Amino acid sequence: MDKYGIMAVVLGITFTVYGGIRTNDYSWIRGVNHSITTDAGKLKRELSYGRRVHLNALRFWLSFNLWKTNPGKYEENLRTFVQRAKGQGYFSMPILFNGNGHPETMLEAPDWNAYGEYAAAIVSALKDEPGLLMWDVMNEPTCNSWVGKAADQAERERRKDRTWAFLRWACAHVRKLDPGSPITVGYTTAKEALPTVEEVDVISFHDYSPTRAVQEANFALADSLGKKYGKPVIQTETGCLARANPYDMALEACQRYKMGWFVFNLMIRGRCDSEHGVFYPDGTVRDPATIAAMMGCFRSRDTEVIIPGLANREGAAKRAVAKIRKALTEYTEDAFDYRPSSAKELLDASEYAANLLECCDLTPMAVPPTARIAAWRKMKKPPLAELRRFAYGLACQLSDDCQLLPSPTP
Repeated sequence: MDKYGIMAVVLGITFTVYGGIRTNDYSWIRGVNHSITTDAGKLKRELSYGRRVHLNALRFWLSFNLWKTNPGKYEENLRTFVQRAKGQGYFSMPILFNGNGHPETMLEAPDWNAYGEYAAAIVSALKDEPGLLMWDVMNEPTCNSWVGKAADQAERERRKDRTWAFLRWACAHVRKLDPGSPITVGYTTAKEALPTVEEVDVISFHDYSPTRAVQEANFALADSLGKKYGKPVIQTETGCLARANPYDMALEACQRYKMGWFVFNLMIRGRCDSEHGVFYPDGTVRDPATIAAMMGCFRSRDTEVIIPGLANREGAAKRAVAKIRKALTEYTEDAFDYRPSSAKELLDASEYAANLLECCDLTPMAVPPTARIAAWRKMKKPPLAELRRFAYGLACQLSDDCQLLPSPTP
């Protein structure tokens, strides 16, 4: 029996697999945005990181320009990618068109026949794949300079209207090509969905809000649209350090509204490495709070509940400072018997202090102090002067945070 009409269960939710996944509840989606690769080993390794936290869906961009250079090869590679992802436990949401690219070339074309042929080829290649989740017809339709930098308001509205016309055409075209699969559009915000919300089966929106109030308005509007039109809602892009949009803040909203989600993006690399991404290539992470949020656990922000760690509760901070003071001491009573600091003693004392600062949330963690210590331990001859300044800084920070008074003068 083929996949049509097969009943499936994901995380306790039953739905019918019929050319993609049709259900009224996509809250089980735990997804990431990722990039297509033909490197099987690399894909397996990177997707294995996400499986540690039970990720189960990928959203990825396709390219009309790459497809037209070699359609057959592109379709074969795409099909293989989706099959490999499914083998790793991930459903796929391919994005056919991209508003972030150069939309004027596409939208202002005399006709859209070439794009229709491209869509037909891609849909034909994937519509029967068990790993297909749904079609994302277009990513962020009006989030581009073509609309944003129009000469005046009238021209801006004309360009928006052209965008909505293309989007309506594309949604109808994909639905005709694959009537069994749900379609969505990756709207920049919930508000952007308003002109074409009736064209989609699933409402999806992005959230890069800088505050909880702005975020709440975006999620509330998306939720109200879902209820008004009787359609499921998912959140398909979120998480950007450079936009004051923490991953855990966004995922907490998704949990509150019972929405499936896709964070941006799986790997920390490339053009956006300093603002997006969860995993480093070696499988470590930048921010454990993101991982905790993916598992439904969030840092307390209730001042009536929070109990800060007390680094000196058992006298450990005082002992750590004393160890650093001893490791920094280079002089003796004999002027001719100078003894430089031991790098090992400095590193051991520094690690004691750094562990206290880190586990009690008393130090910035962009580059953890213990990371610098680990790097120095790998060196045959660590820079002693730099080590001394570092150790001294940790001692001062720990003394200040724990309100340690200096030792009395004998």
